[in-house]
Amino acid sequence: MKAKVVSSGLVLFSAIFSSMSHAKSDNQILLDSFHEYGITKCDSFILEQSPLNDKNNWNFFISKHMDEIDSTVKEVSVIQIFGSKDDTVKVDYSYIQTDKACFMNSRSTITFPGACSSNVDGNYWYMTSKMPNKDYTTYKNSGGIEMQAKEISMGNFKACIQETSIRRKGSLG
Repeated sequence: MKAKVVSSGLVLFSAIFSSMSHAKSDNQILLDSFHEYGITKCDSFILEQSPLNDKNNWNFFISKHMDEIDSTVKEVSVIQIFGSKDDTVKVDYSYIQTDKACFMNSRSTITFPGACSSNVDGNYWYMTSKMPNKDYTTYKNSGGIEMQAKEISMGNFKACIQETSIRRKGSLG
């Protein structure tokens, strides 16, 4: 039953979002969605972590976790997809508002056509763990962010799937 209610809510949200998109800025639409789900004290942090102004051709899907961590903590998940065919990025965000701070966990997935050897920038990422008995190779950048990359093949087609995960903390406000 809960899944049905959440699905109905997402469909309704999409319809409302489509009709409102011309009247409000992208950032205001995003913040209004967070406010609707109870995260009202993290506006500047949310805009810092997932700005829409610099993205082209984006969509986002927002949902509230049905079981709260506790009554004073609010958590909302957002899936943001932007880019274009053959150059699309999907980012899963989880925002948490506590009495003292705002938190964001994100996991991004980027799929590139071609081999990982030609899609992992060696000037930015260095290999930290090659796992010959697994499908993934782990890389790290100078900022300490880790990335797992996996190459897949189907016939003559190759693709490189790159995944990263980040956690950040910010101030209320």
